[in-house]
Amino acid sequence: MALRSAPLLLLMLVAVALRESCFGASSHSLKYFYTSISDPSQGLPQFVIVGYVDGQVFVHYDSHTVVYKQRMQPRVSWMEKVEKDDPEYRDRNTRNFRATEEVFRVDLENLRNRYNQSEGE
Repeated sequence: MALRSAPLLLLMLVAVALRESCFGASSHSLKYFYTSISDPSQGLPQFVIVGYVDGQVFVHYDSHTVVYKQRMQPRVSWMEKVEKDDPEYRDRNTRNFRATEEVFRVDLENLRNRYNQSEGE
């Protein structure tokens, strides 16, 4: 009886090992945090996006980055390879971030109108 179950046991061990090597070691996280402020003060941008991979900031965008003409900015060295492999990456994401900024701006304006608040109040 033990000899019959040996191939099944071996197959189960191989399946577990493969699952661990294929799925366990390659788990990563990608998060974006969007912040929009209805009435920013001096030096505080109205809109900010920060992207994280595995808890590390890898891109940043804000509405007041005049130096970079409101473009997404890489924050880690490995982004150079990403941009080399995909030359449109920064421009494409900058367009997406600007579009999201506009959506947030309109949403904040709608909230102000719904709650009868004007700017500066």
